[in-house]
Amino acid sequence: MAVILVYVLLVSVLEVGVFFIGLFVDKVVPDGFDLIAAMAMFFGVIWATWPVSVYIVERWLTPAGAAEGAAK
Repeated sequence: MAVILVYVLLVSVLEVGVFFIGLFVDKVVPDGFDLIAAMAMFFGVIWATWPVSVYIVERWLTPAGAAEGAAK
């Protein structure tokens, strides 16, 4: 459950960033390419955030990971 919560939080924050980057790309590049760039960033965030979420939960939010981190 913690992985899903971390994933949703990270995706929410990063997709807001993708939105603003998309607005910038819309003004800079020619028409047609902005949709491709926006979709690539959208799906890229969804794809890349899952391993990051799993790493965060395993490393810092589980009891074994927290104890291992405190021992270092």
